Parts: sequence; C-alpha cells; structure tokens
Amino acid sequence: MDNDISLEISGVEELVQSLESLTRKYPDKAGDLLRKDGRELRKDIVKGARELTRTDSDNKKSLGKIGSYKVSQPQGIGTKQYVELSAKSPHFHLVEHGHNLVTKDGQTIGFVQGKHFMERATKTYEGQMEKHVSNMVDELLKEGGYT
Repeated sequence: MDNDISLEISGVEELVQSLESLTRKYPDKAGDLLRKDGRELRKDIVKGARELTRTDSDNKKSLGKIGSYKVSQPQGIGTKQYVELSAKSPHFHLVEHGHNLVTKDGQTIGFVQGKHFMERATKTYEGQMEKHVSNMVDELLKEGGYT
C-alpha cells in the first residue's frame, strides 16, 4: 500500500505580499486617525472649558479657544503611536486641577476646586476612540480584500 500524500498550496506568495502591504499601511492610517481624533478631542475640551468656566474666547490666552491647545504630530512607532495634546495657556493647570487662593502677602485663604474639563472630555472620548480604531482596521482589511 502506497501512503504518499501530495499537497500543493497556491497563492501563498500573494497572501504574504498582501499582508505585508497591510502592515505597511497601518502606521500611516493609525497616525492619521490619532491626529484626527486628537483634533476632535480638542474641540470637546474647548467646549467643556467654555461651559465649566463660563469663559468667552475674547482673551488672547482664553481656555475657551481652539488655538489655546496644541495637538502634536503622531509620535512613536507602529502600534505604539500617540499624539500629545497640550494647553498653551500658562494658567491651564490651575483651572484644570485647582489651586490655593493666596493673598498678596502670601496667606492661604482657601482653595479653588479644579474644573477637570480635560479629564472629563478624555474619559468621554475613550469609547469613541476604540470604535474609530476598530473601523480603521476594518477598512484596511477591506482594502486588502480580507472581508
């Protein structure tokens, strides 16, 4: 009895090339998504700052202005990419986290609670970000013909 079995698989090279193409596209797509979501989060932070601090955007250093916050270019490599969102206003940390109320002669007379508008916006946006990443991966798979 002859037990020789022959199995031929074709198309492996095309599959490998397609997967390599997919992995090359991921960092660019992820960076674009991070930047876009960073700008959207910035809008939510500004909205929260306007509501919670009852500020207008007339002042040059107002926390209620889009221009008071900077979204960095994507940093990191591959799946370890991130963007940094920072406030340009020198008083941001005081409003966000709270501060002691001090008289001119240095006496502490109270504490002003922080508004935490950045923290709130970030927590609210976390769920949306997960959905956006999932959609981006689905689009990449579609482009590669995997779905």
